[in-house]
Amino acid sequence: MPGLLLMNVLDVARALGGAPLLVTPEQVADWPLSDYLKKRGGGFNYDVAINATYDLFRGVVSREQAALHCLTTGNPKGRRQNTEAIKCVADYALANVSNCQRIGFTAVAAGRVKNETVYIGIKAPMLRVRDDEALIVMPGYRMSHRPGEAEIDVACSIVLDNFARDDRAGADFEYLYAGPGPDGNRWFRPIKGRDRKIYSRDILDGFMDTFVKGVALAIEAGAEPKRPDLRGYRIIDPLQPSIF
Repeated sequence: MPGLLLMNVLDVARALGGAPLLVTPEQVADWPLSDYLKKRGGGFNYDVAINATYDLFRGVVSREQAALHCLTTGNPKGRRQNTEAIKCVADYALANVSNCQRIGFTAVAAGRVKNETVYIGIKAPMLRVRDDEALIVMPGYRMSHRPGEAEIDVACSIVLDNFARDDRAGADFEYLYAGPGPDGNRWFRPIKGRDRKIYSRDILDGFMDTFVKGVALAIEAGAEPKRPDLRGYRIIDPLQPSIF
């Protein structure tokens, strides 16, 4: 069951909505109360396909090998979906074989509510470099929601601000969208930051303040602040009041 204290960055962007510069904490709180917390989910995730994406971009597996891995690994409930997702991105990845560096899954502290830390979960498994272009890759393989353009910009801005630092400074993001298309079927679209609206750190700081206040309001309204399972996540500044 989803929780408020560890929310995927794509869900954070969804909570902030199509007009993030205008959204209020009350509006942020409304989405988890009316939708997010009521979903049981499919009982699986896309971690197998996300990890297989890394091997495809390195060129060490074929499309068929990656698909077979997804079909035989992980939660049986999600094997078909993981296989469909990896087939969707495989040709693009193999056409862009790169030097790749693992990043892994990360939980970033956004703030604190009632002595508990609110985390943003980011599944951006790699930095890839090809033809002097450095890209932080974030797969988006869910079929449960088709994000709006503003949601994509917010999510990828958060990812870029946290990961394009130090030796990764100057990197762009690459969002591998393989969710529902206009006809409802799985559809692939690679999205790079150079073509998008990238929010500044000051604006992102405001977004995070609004988001955390919204989480606090949802908890005050009765949502359970279930402690998140952070196994498998690298944690960034878990005790800080803000990620920035």
